Amino acid sequence: PAVVRDIIAVLDHDFPTENEGSSTDSSTPHHWADFVSAMLPITKTQVGRDWMEFFTVMVWATVILIMFLAKLKAFQDVLIAVILGTIMLVANADFFFSHFRIYKIYIVLRKSLLKDVVGATALGFVCLGLHGMWPEARAPGVMLHLASLAAWLACGIQTNPMLSAGLWAGGRNQMTKAQLLLRILAQAAGFVIAFAAFGLYYSFRFPGKGPFEHFLGLESTCSAAITFVASVAHIRARDSQTAKMLEKTS
Repeated sequence: PAVVRDIIAVLDHDFPTENEGSSTDSSTPHHWADFVSAMLPITKTQVGRDWMEFFTVMVWATVILIMFLAKLKAFQDVLIAVILGTIMLVANADFFFSHFRIYKIYIVLRKSLLKDVVGATALGFVCLGLHGMWPEARAPGVMLHLASLAAWLACGIQTNPMLSAGLWAGGRNQMTKAQLLLRILAQAAGFVIAFAAFGLYYSFRFPGKGPFEHFLGLESTCSAAITFVASVAHIRARDSQTAKMLEKTS
């Protein structure tokens, strides 16, 4: 850079030593002035962003993205659109729900709903990742529902619509229909992101094969039913214990 060259050029000049400090050489102030001016802060033009470089990077990134999308099949384009669209809906949920009556309920449950989305996405990725490692195994599809019951018992996070439906059906004061709807929408959004992302990955790894051939089946359906029944039974047993404790205290 020009500033570095100026500094080096100034340093190349002969500066007076300590013994020569009292000399009246007229060139000494000039050398020091050059040195000080070279060490001054960079101008505003040099400090500011190089917008031309930024624009060039964005153009090349757009070109690469277009080339990548042009190589994809129609099904893969749809999956990418689904992933981006779902993420956009989750990020702008405040705006969309503000047009409905359940907006106040959404505001109260907003943090819990975000946890449901993240939990459902993470659980879906884990189970689908296991399915990708062992495509012929049916255990990951069973695990998807049973693990959601374990996650709720351990952390209180609802990551499965069957679990939330069971809590609503079995508990007296667990949640209203509007709350159940919001929970199911959040969980569905998480599962859509996970399943679409895995489907996109699977289409590259095994072209022409179904990504969920052994993941969704009779075993997975049975585990979903077990999750629903177990959640109903558990919440009823807990409500019964709570009622007995209240009777004893009264």
